[in-house]
Amino acid sequence: MASLFPSATAGQTVQQNGKEYELVKEGLAFILKPASKDTPKDTPSNPHKKDAENESQQDSVFYNPIQQFNRDLSVLAIRAYGEHLLALRRQKMEKKMMRTPRSANGRKRKRGDEDGDTNPEGGTLAPGAATIDDILESNIDRFSKQNPQAFKILDALSATGLRALRYAKEIPFVTAIIANDLSASAIQSMKLNIDRNGVGKVVRPNNGDARTYLYSLLESQKPASDRPYVGKFDVIDLDPYGTAAPFMDAAVQGINDGGLLCVTCTDAGVFASTGHPEKAFALYGGLPLKGPLSHEGGLRLILNGIAASAAKYGLAIEPLLSLSIDFYARIFVRIYRSPAEVKFTAGNTMLVYDCDAGCGAWTIQPLAQTKQRPDKKGEITYHFSLAQGPVSTPKCEHCGVKTHLGGPMWAGPLHNPYFIQKILDMLPTIDRETYRTIDRVEGMLTTALEEDLDLVASSKETTPNPYPLVDDGSQQLSAIIPRANPALRDHHPFFFSLSAIAKVLHTQTVSFDLFRGALCHLGYRSTRSHTKPNSIRTDAPWDVIWEIMREWVRQKSPIKEGALSIGSAGATIMRTSANKTLQDDSRLSILKREIGEALESGQDLRDLTTKIEAALYRSGSTLPTKSTSELNPSNADGSSNDTTDHEEGPEADETSNDAPVTKLHPNTLNIVFDEALGRRAPASSSGKRIMRYQVNPRANWGPMSRASGA
Repeated sequence: MASLFPSATAGQTVQQNGKEYELVKEGLAFILKPASKDTPKDTPSNPHKKDAENESQQDSVFYNPIQQFNRDLSVLAIRAYGEHLLALRRQKMEKKMMRTPRSANGRKRKRGDEDGDTNPEGGTLAPGAATIDDILESNIDRFSKQNPQAFKILDALSATGLRALRYAKEIPFVTAIIANDLSASAIQSMKLNIDRNGVGKVVRPNNGDARTYLYSLLESQKPASDRPYVGKFDVIDLDPYGTAAPFMDAAVQGINDGGLLCVTCTDAGVFASTGHPEKAFALYGGLPLKGPLSHEGGLRLILNGIAASAAKYGLAIEPLLSLSIDFYARIFVRIYRSPAEVKFTAGNTMLVYDCDAGCGAWTIQPLAQTKQRPDKKGEITYHFSLAQGPVSTPKCEHCGVKTHLGGPMWAGPLHNPYFIQKILDMLPTIDRETYRTIDRVEGMLTTALEEDLDLVASSKETTPNPYPLVDDGSQQLSAIIPRANPALRDHHPFFFSLSAIAKVLHTQTVSFDLFRGALCHLGYRSTRSHTKPNSIRTDAPWDVIWEIMREWVRQKSPIKEGALSIGSAGATIMRTSANKTLQDDSRLSILKREIGEALESGQDLRDLTTKIEAALYRSGSTLPTKSTSELNPSNADGSSNDTTDHEEGPEADETSNDAPVTKLHPNTLNIVFDEALGRRAPASSSGKRIMRYQVNPRANWGPMSRASGA
């Protein structure tokens, strides 16, 4: 697959078919871009906006250099998943051949053969001769050479074919790539680029609607048309201009069992904004959220659309990596044919009560419940039932402002930590000249890995490492990416912005380290979100978060007089602490009076006990209750008092404990702003400075205009 212009350099002007093209290099691939007809060298520097418009007008086939990060990440992700898929197939082949042992010449053993090691002539193997394992290995190698493992990719909306070219040149085990596009001019450009890169044996262009092509794969026989046909695909990449929703139904049906679906959606103005809720519902089956959490809500909306499309055909999804990047979302999803796992989809779907017009708090409403129960044999089985609701009142319990409803959206995990770690393990060995966005890839993947609160300890910062330990203590660095428990639900989705909650109270923003130190001191786990800087994802409830902010105002940053208007969300939150204190004092006075009356009127010990218990019940009946999983789980020193499992294993109960217990009052918390405690970096980054959030790559950057030839 050698290039036909090995000595060419990026930016060089070349002639092809009487036309002048500019050579663009990305990764190991070259594409030909129509040369600029304008000559701005003799003119004063134009505004950036005008330059961007000129650049867009010159492109008859769409090419956006800003998405090089997307393409770099996609190559690495598909390569990591391909290694997993090939290793999994080899493992299945070994198990199959172990069940049907063959002789050295590849023939099945006869029933009369001895159970022990035998040579091809039927006798016992002499010392030093090949063992059954050697024969098995040689048979597997010979079978692999005679039947090379296919790895097929569909670039459904290929445009210039740059993605397909990079996949062909940078993924060594790929066997076939179909580069499809509806535009005839794109196909002409694609053919030119394929010939120039010398990958014609691997990359085949196809002119047509991607949906029509994918639906044609469902036919029992090979279509009679002259279109390239390779069967269903191991990887399907959807990277349209705008939303990928129209292609999801066809894509999930055109992918092999256990295949990888890569989806890009650039319509953030729809899935991450409340400007067009009706369109978001039409495309993704849910309503978007407003505020800092809107981009994570957008990721969950897209996953909801994919899950709904797949579930109709008995297909289950597992998100491997879900990222909000610049102006678009990039999602990698594993697709399985498993009607049994589809049953978990309802339990992994939720509604969100969002106080977007007030304090920014939210409440989660599951659509269904998934509970574990032992059967007669003691084995764990899952039972599905309706969820109780509503979990929230029409007004926010913290500030009294009316909430808005978002969703339905995906409620399960956004990432598979094994998949992310596998990509991170590849980074030290790749060429930085080929992958120029490697620093950002490392930073964003590290941040995404740290989003899993189960991998982040509050009292002891250990390395978030998803790999299991074997008996000898070494890590089992297998190429195979383990599957997540389909019943696993993200019990702590979303995050909050420190600047946003400070704005509610009109106070100075708390630094990330100070706020995280306060949470860690109380025993709560915390990390950050990849979608927004200065964000915190935590398992602390909102009343604890607001109590920390009230303590911040009292200790560090008092609010100026008159800054909070009467009836505002901030004023209500600041009054909450004083009101609860007065209510508690009043409740305590009533309890003392009733106990005194019981002591005076009690006839005997049993009557006295009954009256005191009744008084205690009345005094505590109005106290709010919450499940044990949402209480303060630890002492101030970080040692855990909670014996409840936190869904860290595949056999953990994925539903919350419904037994009501008394909630600790926020006023009883000892809040300490310990910056040193909060500064402890998660050990997965080992204190290394990494690029977590990208700065603007250039002026007026973004999705650009649609190609004129499309």
